[in-house]
Amino acid sequence: MVRRASLVTWLAMVGSAMTMAGATCESLAIEDLPYRITEPQNGAVIRPGTKMKVKVGFPSQVTPVVKVTYTLLEEDRALEDKVEALPEVTAVTAPFEAEILVPPEAVGGMRLLAVAEVAERRGSYSLFDETTVRVEPEAALVALRAEAPVRFTETLGEVQFLSVRGTFGDRIVRDLTPGHTGTTYVSSNEKIVRVNPDGRAQAVGNGRGEITARNRTKEVKIPVQVNVETAENRPPVAHAGENQAVRQGKRVRLDAIRSADPEGENPAYYWSQVKGMPIDLVEPLSLRPYFTAPVVEVLRTLRFRLIVRDKEGAESFPAYVNVTVLP
Repeated sequence: MVRRASLVTWLAMVGSAMTMAGATCESLAIEDLPYRITEPQNGAVIRPGTKMKVKVGFPSQVTPVVKVTYTLLEEDRALEDKVEALPEVTAVTAPFEAEILVPPEAVGGMRLLAVAEVAERRGSYSLFDETTVRVEPEAALVALRAEAPVRFTETLGEVQFLSVRGTFGDRIVRDLTPGHTGTTYVSSNEKIVRVNPDGRAQAVGNGRGEITARNRTKEVKIPVQVNVETAENRPPVAHAGENQAVRQGKRVRLDAIRSADPEGENPAYYWSQVKGMPIDLVEPLSLRPYFTAPVVEVLRTLRFRLIVRDKEGAESFPAYVNVTVLP
């Protein structure tokens, strides 16, 4: 594989060449840019139920390209979080453009992942890029509903997902539980129940409370009842370690050593990837899983989620860590 210059070197070379030629930024040939998604633009607003045009651009030295696979995912959601099949399409001929159907029930922040398979005489390698879009229904939100009441009966620290649904003017009911859909949560008493931005509710103490969910101009109140026998147990705390910057091809270790269980027990660890090209995470149920950093042409970010659970079933809220991969 041809060794690629770092992003800093690449930018310096381009800037120097443009200065000597008296050129402007617009004169940079499109084929000299790194592998990237060119459509849709980052931050684009997309309508659910429509076909979204997807397209990538390649630097001239990246040949031959075998295929490009486009996948549409929710923001900060792991692949294993989804039950239904993800929207995906593969383009196998140049210029590797395609259309991907945005599900009619989709709403909120989503990420488009484009993975290119590039052939070499000794095998192949993959390049990836990612961009974020926002899916917004044209119809207004008519009503907000939630499954209620939420009951905790196992242990303090037990975590349950709330379920918040919105009915829109197009008569489609959409899942508005995750924070990326615009829903916010407030607990009436955090000594009874806590709630995080993704709609995970955690039992803190016996009693009754209420969680208010708001989205756009609507709100719904969710009664909460906590009645557990193991009232002395406290939930573990997840710490996914410090953000890292690594070179492509290097082994990377994630580290949950700073996670803790107040009772001093050895908790269970659950690591998941929530951003970037899916990689093979080795020993994802261990304290320190590892993986090999993928091939990149410019800086790319992988994001991982950690959840810690104790023997009684008490669970932490998620912690996250970013790994920036350099050429």
